[in-house]
Amino acid sequence: MTGLAAFASACAAQGQGARWGDGLTALYARPDRDEWPEVFYQQDSEVQAMYRYAVANREVLQWMPCFCGCVDGGHTSNYDCYVRSALPDGRVQLDTMSFG
Repeated sequence: MTGLAAFASACAAQGQGARWGDGLTALYARPDRDEWPEVFYQQDSEVQAMYRYAVANREVLQWMPCFCGCVDGGHTSNYDCYVRSALPDGRVQLDTMSFG
């Protein structure tokens, strides 16, 4: 349960407001190939681990609400704090909410 608590607290720590990358080039990853954008590697290892977990565990996080106000940004679950969209070709568009 500690890992799940980290997801909730990471989102809550960001608060509301503009996020890194909003309005800029979309950030895509290919988790199936372990390919991540350069800015991903600039994050702490804990943040990287949370993104990796989120991408691999949508079935868990999609049921976990986020309480930091990101619902105003269109989020419906904690999964949305990490992934904006998952594409059929295996790419995921990352949400930068949890980037520091």
